[in-house]
Amino acid sequence: MLAQGTAPSVSTVLFLSTPANGDTYGAGETISIAIGFNPSLRVTGSPRLALQIGSVTRQATAAVAYTGVSQRPSLWFTYLVQATDTDADGISIGANALESNGATIQSFSTGVTAALGLGSNAVTNSANHKVNGAATVPAVNAVSIASSPASGDTYGAGERIAVMLGFQIPVTVTGTPQLALTVGMATRQAAYAGGSGTRTLTFHYTVQTADTDGDGLSVGASALALNGGTIQSGAGTNAALGLGSRAIANATNHKVNGSSATVPAVNAIAIASRPVSGDTYGAGERIEVEVGFQIPVTVTGTPQLALTIGSGTVQADYASGSGTPTLTFRYTAQTTDRDSDGLSIGASALALNGGAIQSLTGTNATLGLGSHALANATNHKINGSSSTAPAVNSLTIASAPVSGDTYGAGETIE
Repeated sequence: MLAQGTAPSVSTVLFLSTPANGDTYGAGETISIAIGFNPSLRVTGSPRLALQIGSVTRQATAAVAYTGVSQRPSLWFTYLVQATDTDADGISIGANALESNGATIQSFSTGVTAALGLGSNAVTNSANHKVNGAATVPAVNAVSIASSPASGDTYGAGERIAVMLGFQIPVTVTGTPQLALTVGMATRQAAYAGGSGTRTLTFHYTVQTADTDGDGLSVGASALALNGGTIQSGAGTNAALGLGSRAIANATNHKVNGSSATVPAVNAIAIASRPVSGDTYGAGERIEVEVGFQIPVTVTGTPQLALTIGSGTVQADYASGSGTPTLTFRYTAQTTDRDSDGLSIGASALALNGGAIQSLTGTNATLGLGSHALANATNHKINGSSSTAPAVNSLTIASAPVSGDTYGAGETIE
């Protein structure tokens, strides 16, 4: 039987993005457009939207993964401006620009296939959305200190200072650029830590015992340096490195006293795993517990975390996390394990087991869990007599054809 009801139709076409400067997008900027429908949709697949940029048609692709589960009032598309794109009188979106591209686009309530024509909502030469792919040079438009001292307003030795630089468009990074921090009378280099492909880059510096700054660290206007690397737009335009008025002078909530070594201490405990079925682990399932510290720590050897399972105690071994504030411990449920009210983790559960847990400058951690200990985690019961049979829960084609969507002889499918 054919689905009955009104076919969803386009009600609005809306630019969600604005150019970083004025009315013109440059290379590396993302154009975002929402196509509104009435009534709401169920969508499966990847529709696309044709943008007329000058004399060239560019395809804006689905900005989210449409799975067909959610009720959606609109479709959202994005396009990354290329260096060769130019449109002096503004982007146009034709009446037939929206294509299903093999996707299913239907009424959420009745299943009637949507009408894709934009009709009177088509766009002709949107004057506030011009394009000049050669125009945009990535520039810093925000600087912030993203970390906080473990205690009060002063960092101690071993604490990590994180500074974020925001750009007006996404940037890519190669190598290890640096950001100079003025700590008292000294200059310290914070190393690039992450953010390539986004608008925000993060830089990290670990406080040393010799560092001191009583009125707050500063970040000068010329603090950003490439250090042999690169910071560029998606189209390869080099970023402007000056911080200008975003420079920071004497951040009073970010003082430094390296002679006061910060002792790493546990500030969070969380069971990161979940039983395969319900609230009870069976034999062979892995239990993972994350132990959070207020500053990054390094680990040597194999520290252990004691888990109370029923009337017995078992040891979860350190698995990963050295160099970060969060350590992960793992234990595999055995056939003899039973705990009907949920596993517990006592205040003295963490032990070095011949290893070490220290700050980045070598200060030994405090091992007590204090108020972060867990008693009877009811969603983490154990019944080892209920052996968990391995079952496939995902299947993914991990490879991609060398060209387009078709494999040729000799190509490997994974």
